[in-house]
Amino acid sequence: MSLFGSLEVGKKSLSAAQLGQGTAGHNIANVDTEGFSRQEIVQNAAKPTSNGKGQGTVVSGIRRIHDAFTKDKVLEEQMKVGTWETKEHVLTEAEVIFTDLEGQRLRGSLNEFWGAWNSVANEPESVPLRKALVAKSEKMTERFGTFYNRLSEFQETLNKKINNEIKSINQLTRSIAEVNKQVQQLETRNVPANDARDKREQLLQELSAKIEIRYFEGPRGTLEVQIPNGQNLVYGRDNYNLSGIIMPEDKGNVRIGLTNANGLVHDISDEIHNGSLKEFLSQRDVNIKNYMENLDKMVNEVAFRVNQLHSRGTGINSIRQYEKSAYRMDQKSSVYPLPDLKSGFFSILLVDQDKEIEEEIFVEVEAGVDSVQTIIEKINNAADAYELNLDGEPKLKESTEFKAYMNKDGTVTFQSGRGKSFIYGGDETNVMAVLGLNCFFHTTEGAKDIRVNPDLVADEMKIVTGSKMVPSDNRIALEIAELQMRSTMNDETISFDEFYNSQITDIGLKVQDAQRGNESHTQMLEQYKALRDSVSSVNLDEEMANMVKYQRAYESSAKFLSTIDEMTQTMINI
Repeated sequence: MSLFGSLEVGKKSLSAAQLGQGTAGHNIANVDTEGFSRQEIVQNAAKPTSNGKGQGTVVSGIRRIHDAFTKDKVLEEQMKVGTWETKEHVLTEAEVIFTDLEGQRLRGSLNEFWGAWNSVANEPESVPLRKALVAKSEKMTERFGTFYNRLSEFQETLNKKINNEIKSINQLTRSIAEVNKQVQQLETRNVPANDARDKREQLLQELSAKIEIRYFEGPRGTLEVQIPNGQNLVYGRDNYNLSGIIMPEDKGNVRIGLTNANGLVHDISDEIHNGSLKEFLSQRDVNIKNYMENLDKMVNEVAFRVNQLHSRGTGINSIRQYEKSAYRMDQKSSVYPLPDLKSGFFSILLVDQDKEIEEEIFVEVEAGVDSVQTIIEKINNAADAYELNLDGEPKLKESTEFKAYMNKDGTVTFQSGRGKSFIYGGDETNVMAVLGLNCFFHTTEGAKDIRVNPDLVADEMKIVTGSKMVPSDNRIALEIAELQMRSTMNDETISFDEFYNSQITDIGLKVQDAQRGNESHTQMLEQYKALRDSVSSVNLDEEMANMVKYQRAYESSAKFLSTIDEMTQTMINI
């Protein structure tokens, strides 16, 4: 090899040492950079001359040190952690609603309500105890409404979180598409895109925590990201945005839409099964929805059971000439069989001006057959309230001792006349409770709108404790008080208290399960990260050793060049 050839060998050696030193410095500078993979120069012997003499070294590139298997496992576990972490977070917030001060107040209000009925049963004619019953009943209905509103507000909070996750996912896919462009531009010019690839994998890890994805590298080095059904989130340099689809028929809840290449939005809510986005959706539509439905179920059952007993009796001031039902029914529905009826009889007692019972009107009801219209007809037939018109068709008399009719607003009115008043007798059919007559509670939607009958709030002496105006009769009040411990819920297998406690137990167990799941998958994630980092992360001791190695190599290369320079000068001077 000539002296000038040796100069070229020295120059290559010097450049390789300099590049190696720079690479070590780059690694050290990024020792704390999340997702950074250490780099090393790829150095090989240069192609020898035709006579086999070596020509020094050549650096063919700078490579990332990474392991595809551990990278895939990190992404897989990150998705599971995102799912379980979100589940734990949502359920813990829901548990707070059930068990914090408001939850305790709801349980306390229920106990006070039943206790107030017990007190009235002991002294049915006591004005203060009746007033206390009204106050505690209103307090309980207020607590029900507050509890429902908090769950409803929490559901709306989840909708906002879903929208925020959608925005975050769109930002991540947009960033991945931008990095794809960088990788493609660099590698097309044979420039290593190591840092860009690290950034892209870090973005992919963040994305995998939020939504279930599939991914692969395209032939041009771009990362293609899809949801499980194959629809693209990122394709080359393009990303496809998610959007929130508002469902008016489902209380305005948000579902997940994905815009395809043609600009069409498809609902993909059921196509993904993991990630924080899906978990927010699942918790809103399953657990939180179930808790709201179960609250309504308990409220409706409390109202119906109390009304069922209350509607069949009388209070101290229960005599009336007129009552309008609390619930409305449209004309179309009024011809269909009423729900929750039992076959049997109910009765209405006509009372004279001296408050003496003169007549009892019995009405027979057939469950699954009778509608509002047929019941009204049966009442009027039993009360002899019909007369024939000129066409021979029955019509209500202008003046009658008692009649029932349906109003234009869909309510039903019971009305007495000819100097008569009326009270309610027994009811083994549930007609009164279903229509909302002589009831203690009024509700059509459950916890959202339950309230105490305004007539009872205005006059607590109308509260029913017994039947047929028997003085000091407390039989119905006792029966209502005993509802607290009776098996009334879940096909009459558990009591109200047991049902409420089961909700608290259920959410507590789900929180524990979520905590265990989150802890387990977090540990797995950390283990896979440790495996990944054992291959990819920067080791300062190794880098310091490399710095010394490249420093010595640089010094030696410089000494070699200096020596060759001296030899060249000697030859020139000969």
